Amino acid sequence: MEKTVAGATDKVADAIKASGVKVKQAAAKMHDLTTDPVVQARARKLAEKGAEAYQLANSPEARKAYRQVAAFLKKTRKK
Repeated sequence: MEKTVAGATDKVADAIKASGVKVKQAAAKMHDLTTDPVVQARARKLAEKGAEAYQLANSPEARKAYRQVAAFLKKTRKK
């Protein structure tokens, strides 16, 4: 029985060591991606587009259009 427990313990220890190596490799890859100027520029551009889309969706004109559509749908459902 002791051999089984010892063998299981070794397997668990090896798995923990292997997962630590994988985590370090993933962290290094993530660091390389985030420090890449091309990736930073792409992320900045996406953030700008997202801000523009948010402003358009929350503009007074968009709110007015939403209310008009909601009123129209409410009227058509009552019939």
